[in-house]
Amino acid sequence: RFEWLLLACLVLPPAAVVALQSNVYNGWRQMYFLYAPLCLLAAGGLRGLLAAAGRPWARRGTWVLAAAALAGMAVDVVRLHPYQQAYFNFLVDRSTPERLRTRYGMLYWGPEYREGLEHLLARYPDATLAVDSNSARRLLYNREILPAAARDRIVTAGEAGRAADFFISSVTTPKFPLPPPSLGVLHARRIYGNTVLTVKAVDLSPADGETAAPARAAYRAAAAGEPLFRSSAFDLHLDGRTLTWVIESCRPEDTRWTFLLEVVPVAPDDVPRSGREMHFKFGEYGVRFDGRCLAQLALPDFPVRALRVGRRWRDEAGERREAATIDLSSARRR
Repeated sequence: RFEWLLLACLVLPPAAVVALQSNVYNGWRQMYFLYAPLCLLAAGGLRGLLAAAGRPWARRGTWVLAAAALAGMAVDVVRLHPYQQAYFNFLVDRSTPERLRTRYGMLYWGPEYREGLEHLLARYPDATLAVDSNSARRLLYNREILPAAARDRIVTAGEAGRAADFFISSVTTPKFPLPPPSLGVLHARRIYGNTVLTVKAVDLSPADGETAAPARAAYRAAAAGEPLFRSSAFDLHLDGRTLTWVIESCRPEDTRWTFLLEVVPVAPDDVPRSGREMHFKFGEYGVRFDGRCLAQLALPDFPVRALRVGRRWRDEAGERREAATIDLSSARRR
């Protein structure tokens, strides 16, 4: 009777969520209580197998199988350290690159930011580093973990009063599928073939030949054709499913712009709104080199009817914003 009660405690709550279409906010943390009956049922199952194995060799075999199952998980967890939170079992497809990060949250609290900061500190041992990120809170938390001497060499872009030289980007929640930013990347961390961290240089110097090469190649490819859209501030190019923003005369402070991209699908009901719209910092997907700025972003894999693009920035007049809609069927501004 107790085991039937445990089974009901495990099965009925998620069944009710599915049947009632309940909102489960911020992942499955509202269902963590399911872990207790799951563990008790597993322990009861092992006890039942041992009781059913009447002969000593059968009991020993049961223990060996249980130990082998636990050892496989333990090896995975040790290999993932310090990112054990991103563990997925073998029932999930872990072999397809970038699949997990577009479907699941992987590293919620941002421990990967520490690795990014430590990489910059080791790469530039004598410099004070102005760093921006896609999560200011996680960046500050991980800076506090560092030794005092290292911590004093890390300043955020706001503290420095200037644009950041480096951008640490972490994929913390699923968005529509995007390739990891390749422009100016100095370091990346991948788990099961999924990019969870990139450390990039925003302002590339002429000496950064290897790092700047992808940016220069992307610029040449974009400049070879006519822009899809031209505004007073930037040109927008579309090559296949890759969008490229080009700013021909770019100042360091322009890398603090926030860009808007809203994707209007051909079949709106097939894609939730949260999967069509995003704001992204230029420093996250873009770089500055040779006096110009360039950013790249991939369109999602569903059919797209139109794009709404723009930017948001702050100057002496305060917060400012501009946007325009592009009809992809005619490639004209509306």
